[in-house]
Amino acid sequence: MRWRDAVTLDRVPVLTLIVFLLVSWASTVYYLDHAVVTAPSPFTAVWAAYDRTEALQLVTWALVGLVAALVLPLPGRVAPWPTLLGTIGRQVQSLSGLWLLVTFGTMVALVLAKGPYLLHAPQYLMFTAPSAIVSAASVAQPMAVLAAGFLSVRHPVLARTALVLWLVLLFACATRVFAGVLVLYMVGRFLAGGRVSWTTWLITGIVTVVLLPIPLHCRELDDHGLIPYARAMLHLVEDPSFFSRSLLTTASSFGFSVPLLVFTSHATGITASDMLISLNPGPGSLVGWNEIMPRMRVHDFIPYSALGEWASFGGVALMAFTLVWGLVVRSCLRSVGSNPHPTAALFLAAVLGMSMLTVVMITQYNTRAVSRIISVMIALTVLERVLRPWTASVLERWRRRRGAGRTRVSTSRAGASPAGSAGITSARAGSPARNGAGDVRPA
Repeated sequence: MRWRDAVTLDRVPVLTLIVFLLVSWASTVYYLDHAVVTAPSPFTAVWAAYDRTEALQLVTWALVGLVAALVLPLPGRVAPWPTLLGTIGRQVQSLSGLWLLVTFGTMVALVLAKGPYLLHAPQYLMFTAPSAIVSAASVAQPMAVLAAGFLSVRHPVLARTALVLWLVLLFACATRVFAGVLVLYMVGRFLAGGRVSWTTWLITGIVTVVLLPIPLHCRELDDHGLIPYARAMLHLVEDPSFFSRSLLTTASSFGFSVPLLVFTSHATGITASDMLISLNPGPGSLVGWNEIMPRMRVHDFIPYSALGEWASFGGVALMAFTLVWGLVVRSCLRSVGSNPHPTAALFLAAVLGMSMLTVVMITQYNTRAVSRIISVMIALTVLERVLRPWTASVLERWRRRRGAGRTRVSTSRAGASPAGSAGITSARAGSPARNGAGDVRPA
């Protein structure tokens, strides 16, 4: 069996999280061996909690659950990559109008959510819109960037315009999604049937690593927004030491997940009731999240990690959580991927984008944040299943009408043929006739 047959689409997020945890652990070791702490910060306590033996145990528990989710067989059959990519590519390219709406509509929602704080803000994470709109715009960002990649095959100019705008907007928000914009764009282009060489993938990976320290650096500034960040970048370009420090910054970003896992696992105040509230995707004011949120964090801008929250109940709980997460993600992707209709591209883009977003969020954000995205994924999967028979009937009626229209056109043309032939014959009367070889012969 070739690796492409074994690594099916539904296994990609699970496999990505396994690789991410291993890279994070290696980055932790590198950072602690090379970093020099000059001034205490909110991150200092998290890094100080790291213990190599304990980290080995917790990461192993998490990996056991992920490997089990990776290899357990699920019902249904997944199409091979060539078939899947060919089908998705045709469907994606036929929905260009939708991708225009998704990518540029999400941009508009993000601009409205930030308001004037997009250009300048006295604090990080300041918005003018209600929290529901802010959350929706944030969750939709990965899919919106994927949509820009979808456009790149048929509408390259619009796609590149969207790519540049997304880089600017996400840079102004100092979000780590900024570093992943090129990756998401290239994945979208790949799924749409566009050619992406291995050189392009390599360059994309290098650029992603280079861009990652930028939003982390911007978060530590006194002023926030596009204008202060742009000014700060001018000074960084003039500072040669920034690029030499970027490797450590990148290592700390990737490696922070493991110390945060260890730190959160030591939290004694997390109760079973807190986890039930965290799993409830309802509004925070109604389910009780607003009351417990202040104590589910290391700092105002450093939430506990979902892995650490479950690890606080023991290694078995951590393993069960990663197992359930992997099986839910795989089930959603398998279900949506089995849709034979053009709507599969829309639902698959949404579910795949959100599942990849949870790969990062599960290591550095609360269970609450992860469960809300997973809830949307499940809702979209159920909606796709409910709409599938209706979609089939609509497409069947459309095919019948199209077939009937073609039949009427053919019939009308056939009925007009004798008259047309007679006209041609009469028009040529008296003209010399030609034989099959084109020679003129007497009439």
